[in-house]
Amino acid sequence: MGKILRGNTLIYIYTLLSVVFLDLFTKNLAEEFLSKRSYDPLPFLKLFLIYNRGAAFGIFADTPDWLRLPLLILTPVVAFVITYVYSRKNGNPLLAGVMGLIAGGALGNLYDRLFLGKVRDFIHLHIGEHYWPAFNFADASITMAIVLLILGRLRK
Repeated sequence: MGKILRGNTLIYIYTLLSVVFLDLFTKNLAEEFLSKRSYDPLPFLKLFLIYNRGAAFGIFADTPDWLRLPLLILTPVVAFVITYVYSRKNGNPLLAGVMGLIAGGALGNLYDRLFLGKVRDFIHLHIGEHYWPAFNFADASITMAIVLLILGRLRK
């Protein structure tokens, strides 16, 4: 067991757990403070709570439950397995952290789906009346990881 929990595996696990903790913490804060009102802390940022029954950007929200639920539950589990294996196999500590960002985001949203039946989103970026789809810390972690992966590929 001690051999498994070293180096890149620890980076992966610490990153994953940090993302899950921060995601659930911020979602709980959003439910407490944003369920009845919104805040506009910056001209391009609005904070208000909405619930998403689908995947990213509401994809599959209107799909029948018999198809939507297995897809939305199985996908994060597969993401966890793939990112874990990839983080151990590659040997790059930075990549282990990036894989932890993806897995942590996937598991943070999986928690909401399993225990609430929907994902709590509360961050709304916009320019005037043109809004980007709502998201949360888990979504931001996954997006940041994908950007880092793309930048890493472009540097090669």
